[in-house]
Amino acid sequence: MPKLVNKKQNRVVIEGVCTIRHISQNDKWEVDAGLKLGGSKKHRKRFKSREEALAYADLLKTKLHNQGTSAFKLTTAQQVDAEQALKALKETKFTTLLQAVEFTKRFAGKNLSDITITELVNEFREMKESERSRDLRGASDATIHEYKYRHGLLADHFGHMLVREFTENDFKPLFAKKNYSPNLLSKTKTLFNFAVKKGIIPENPIKLDPPKKKATQPRVFSDKDWRNFVLTAIHTQEHTFSKGEPVELMAYVILGLWCGLRPTAEIERLEWKDIHFDGDKPSVFIHPDWKVKHSRWVDIPACAVELLKRCRKSSGKVVNSKNLRRRLDWLKEQAGVSESWSSDIMRHTFASMHYGLHGDKSGIANQLGHVSQGVLDHYINNGKRMRERAKEFFSFTTPLPDQSLEFEASA
Repeated sequence: MPKLVNKKQNRVVIEGVCTIRHISQNDKWEVDAGLKLGGSKKHRKRFKSREEALAYADLLKTKLHNQGTSAFKLTTAQQVDAEQALKALKETKFTTLLQAVEFTKRFAGKNLSDITITELVNEFREMKESERSRDLRGASDATIHEYKYRHGLLADHFGHMLVREFTENDFKPLFAKKNYSPNLLSKTKTLFNFAVKKGIIPENPIKLDPPKKKATQPRVFSDKDWRNFVLTAIHTQEHTFSKGEPVELMAYVILGLWCGLRPTAEIERLEWKDIHFDGDKPSVFIHPDWKVKHSRWVDIPACAVELLKRCRKSSGKVVNSKNLRRRLDWLKEQAGVSESWSSDIMRHTFASMHYGLHGDKSGIANQLGHVSQGVLDHYINNGKRMRERAKEFFSFTTPLPDQSLEFEASA
């Protein structure tokens, strides 16, 4: 926007373009672009009104943005043609004439495929199934399941439409009506990226980017909360929840807090044969087809080893999946941590405590398997203030059997 520099509005400065001055002798408005347009002579032009001067200044700004000083070497006819093209450009996805010309040069006259959305979805799915059979990264069961859901929406509603005719605007009404997350629409871009790579269409029709995640700090347990959570899990593991099912979440809590395992993708999949107490370094084996496409060994600290050995079960699945969510909600309520709970709070607490004790950035990453830089930075910053708390965390002593608490579990 132009900036008025005095109250009389007789001088306007458009940063990086020109200065507009009122010439009182002949009541004209002068546009002075100085030497910005090239050459040794200053570019100046006068107009009868302020509005005409501003319009010309806007044209200078657009030309400088799109073609630099070379735009002013055009003939009058070429300038008129360029001005008309720039006006038409506002109704397209392009921001410069150069982009429009390059796009036309690449794709004009090419015969695009008549493949439909359904055919594209099936072809993409076959490709992913082939990648999964070869154990390639990005083709896990969970990932393929997500693709089936997202791309299935497109196939269900637009299956007979040609891929080259599909636009983002086709999906937006459905997206709004169903109250889908913007993230869902943006992630269907994967399918059309595949179509671009195959030469089916020249570019991805979906331009919507996923919403930026808010930069919130991961939650960690207070010393009181993690103690209450652990003690409640220990003293209720044999209590029945409903229909004779035991609460039995002691291993779930221990592996989440002292090993930093992912609750759903890792803890719920573990079997006791994956937990190894023998040898100098007790550890848990995480399989390569869980969450990320590589395996890892996760250390079990001494305090956690003693607690795990006290679990009721030592074979089969580590965690009983029956009514797991309800049992976990009950445990959180009994421990008084329901309000402070977040999905990865055990994992975040472990990482902060680990860095607080060891100060080892790579050590956290190795234990967790994968962590974004933003979250890792939080662990490091938070860990610097947690050394004493971390010492207490990793030296937790197993309560004696007679240190029991009374609980009454109900459905």
